[in-house]
Amino acid sequence: MFVTLDPPGDHASVCPRCGATVAPGARYCGHCGLSIPTEGRPAAPESPNLPAPTGYEPPAGDGLVADFILGLELLKRYPAMVMPPLVAMAFMLVVGLIFFGSAATMITVGGLSRRAGVMVGAALGGVFLFLVCFAGALLINLVSSAVVVVMAREALAGRRPMMGAAYGEVMGRLGAVVGASLLYALIVGVASVFLFVPGLVAAFFLMFALPAVLLDRLGPIDGLKRSAALVRNNAGRAFGLVVGAIVASVAVWMISAILHALSVVGHLVSMLLAGAFVAYLTIVAVRVFQTLPVRRPA
Repeated sequence: MFVTLDPPGDHASVCPRCGATVAPGARYCGHCGLSIPTEGRPAAPESPNLPAPTGYEPPAGDGLVADFILGLELLKRYPAMVMPPLVAMAFMLVVGLIFFGSAATMITVGGLSRRAGVMVGAALGGVFLFLVCFAGALLINLVSSAVVVVMAREALAGRRPMMGAAYGEVMGRLGAVVGASLLYALIVGVASVFLFVPGLVAAFFLMFALPAVLLDRLGPIDGLKRSAALVRNNAGRAFGLVVGAIVASVAVWMISAILHALSVVGHLVSMLLAGAFVAYLTIVAVRVFQTLPVRRPA
């Protein structure tokens, strides 16, 4: 957030919208982006570590409809937020080509040798390569999602999101991000083993784990607890977010199906649409996370 010099004795305040602690002299809440009056105090030089102000302040509309509209407005204003999902898709395509090419080579070599040892080695090598490629693809997708979360925070706070800075911040919290994601997958997976519905319930309560880890700088376990508490105390709005995401997903799927029926250009446009949709839903989810009425420490 942008700061100003304060006279001695100023104290931190509380954001009237989300309840987060706001540093003395702050012009914007670092959590929800609400403009904070500074009562004419002189501005100090901005920190070189923060992006320059854009002159844009996100509207403060209430309700899920306003959140979805705001997400679209910010995506149009900052189209660079589509880049992380597209980069992840490109990397995953490369990883897939490497896997299938290498697997085909090993199978061919094993088959031509006609020796059991070579064939077994080729099969084991293919399994190992699959596991490595699968883990790499998951990590790439996770980092991409985390980067969009950080960029969404910047856009919602009225700052221009910078992809390079977002990647740097995510890499600094990579351990916590991976830890929270593994715990999320473990909990949802174990719940799904018994019945499908408990798995959905677990995923519902833990949907804000990634924003909690990145934006509130919590550890993996505390991030999961924060998400569960937010959803438990705001189940109606959280459920509305899920319903809205499902409706939007169906619409995007129908458009993508039409595009896939066209030429190669249609496939490329469909990929671009998928990246934009991922960024869009992330912006909306971060907006909801920031504005849920549960007080969070700075």
